[in-house]
Amino acid sequence: MAHSIEQFKATLDEHHEWPCDYTFKFIVPSKSLDELKSMIDGFPYTEKDSKTGKYTSITVVIHANSSDVILNIYEKAATIEGLISL
Repeated sequence: MAHSIEQFKATLDEHHEWPCDYTFKFIVPSKSLDELKSMIDGFPYTEKDSKTGKYTSITVVIHANSSDVILNIYEKAATIEGLISL
């Protein structure tokens, strides 16, 4: 797992010139929406409910100073049960 995180960090650094805006897109069970919102508090985001209302997609743009910031957000988001990162 650590190796894949290092690879992802290398890919981020290769394709982005820090600092820059980075767009996250998450699909989260609606019951866990508040948990995700608390993690992205202060950043502009858009949300859209699924047709059934069971899921919500969140798109958030963050101005990040480094790939470490991006990895930190993904690691926190991964603790939310049922969350999908796109």
